[in-house]
Amino acid sequence: MTRVLLTATFAVVCIASAVAQTAALDEMVQTERRFAARALVVGWKQSFVEYFADEAVAFNEDKTEPAKEQFRRQPDPPKDRRLMWEPRYGDVASSGDLGWLTGPVRRYVPGQNNGQPYHLLYASVWKRQTDGSFRVVMDMGVPTPGSVMFADGFTRAPRTEVYAGKATPEAATRSLKDTDAALTNAARAGQADAYRGHLAASARFHRADLMPIVGADAVVTWLGSQPAYASGESRYAETSQAGDLGYTYGTYALKGNPDAHGFYVRVWSRAFRDGVWRVALDVLQ
Repeated sequence: MTRVLLTATFAVVCIASAVAQTAALDEMVQTERRFAARALVVGWKQSFVEYFADEAVAFNEDKTEPAKEQFRRQPDPPKDRRLMWEPRYGDVASSGDLGWLTGPVRRYVPGQNNGQPYHLLYASVWKRQTDGSFRVVMDMGVPTPGSVMFADGFTRAPRTEVYAGKATPEAATRSLKDTDAALTNAARAGQADAYRGHLAASARFHRADLMPIVGADAVVTWLGSQPAYASGESRYAETSQAGDLGYTYGTYALKGNPDAHGFYVRVWSRAFRDGVWRVALDVLQ
């Protein structure tokens, strides 16, 4: 009888956690949609200042700086230049405090591109603030050859066997930072071997002027044709309170191309059975 009661209690807790997680993801998605709608009213610059967290960072050559300071230095965009985007895919931690979103972007510039929009693909990391709201802490977009297709509506990234360990956020962050550094170092010998076995099944790779590469097998195949890292440095890691989702960023440089260098951003999810961090999203500046 005791075993039955414990099993039933665990099931109830799991259901309640799943409901709360779904609500957090919906809240994050709706906040992104308000962010995008706000940009059409006041312009992208003002909306970015409003919806980015004070702690958010942006990349400037080989350094980071507060994102809001970078935005405020930009000239006010002309009213006839529009930036339109929408969240179509992403995930949130089981603790509901950290998540990521991605989707297509259209940039309209009158008099350019034969009146057609420029296409991009954005990826953003969202963190719940002390006032309870979600704000962007990291954002990176890449240009694409055309409009990126997604399933209708919003799709949650599939995650099975979500990590439910008892590690503190500090311990989880150390674990993620070590994992990120090890991957970056291994990429110096070859990217395909470095990432193989360290990718979520539905991993996404976003690279400039390419359509996204989706799925662990497709990513490893594509990486087999890419140069190894000449150098790289893991600079930052942060995880959710539950320790099941996190993000990292750092620098990279590719062999054989002095212009192929900049920052990377990786979003990671953690498996339940083995506690291993795996890349869910990988973006290069």
